[in-house]
Amino acid sequence: MAGKKLSYHMLGHFMSGGVADLYSAVLSDGRRVLIRSLQPTKVLSLNSHLRFRYGLKIREVLTPHPNIIGSMEWGYHGLQPYEIIEWFEGHSIKNYITSRNEQLYRDLVYVLSEAAEGLAWIHASGFMHLDVKPENFLLRLSPTARPVVKITDFDLVRRANDQGPRRQVGTPAYMAPEQFVQKISTPASDVFAFSIMAYQLATGRMPFAGKSEKDTWRNQSSESVEARPIYELNPNIAGQLADAIMAGMEKRLDKRPPTMKEWLEILRAH
Repeated sequence: MAGKKLSYHMLGHFMSGGVADLYSAVLSDGRRVLIRSLQPTKVLSLNSHLRFRYGLKIREVLTPHPNIIGSMEWGYHGLQPYEIIEWFEGHSIKNYITSRNEQLYRDLVYVLSEAAEGLAWIHASGFMHLDVKPENFLLRLSPTARPVVKITDFDLVRRANDQGPRRQVGTPAYMAPEQFVQKISTPASDVFAFSIMAYQLATGRMPFAGKSEKDTWRNQSSESVEARPIYELNPNIAGQLADAIMAGMEKRLDKRPPTMKEWLEILRAH
């Protein structure tokens, strides 16, 4: 990233996750930020290094957007790539699922529409996220303001037309049939993953859960296995949301919304 480097004061280690260490810091103008750097043990791993650096560049391309954790700077400390990103007061949607937060469920349509807007921006920018799951959506809830949702973690992002050979990409519990069977990914694979997450939020259950992980993955990849209708598990769900979720979990690519833009159109249909 070109331009003058930001001046900051490190506050301390915040957390570690995946291949990154996160530190909280304060800029010279008083703004709090998060510094995310590749873990020292991963620096000499070419695959981890290149993937991490690519994610930094992608976040820069996607910034600014109200539903994306924005990039402020990226570069190197010696051999160690890092990025400075916006500080966000909130928790992952996974944390809210675990705590069964009541406000999340009251504002579910709004929360999911905001999350979908962020993913739609990624698709409109010519990319696919490839790791859509509750852990990668940050949410701030307030009794006096509308919820704020932002997507993070861009280390697996690829261009939408990238069908080069690759190992299994993503988190299996949220992967689409074509990723298991054909070993390909498209923006519609993100739509499938997002719809699994939305189903989980709307019903409290995973749509294709089996007795084991292998059973679950088999159910996800098989066209003969359908998710239980949402209305049976949550009769109070908004009709358009149920329609969007079920359309997004179509096993066949030609029946599924190709991007989150079309998923949002179903959600907002009148």
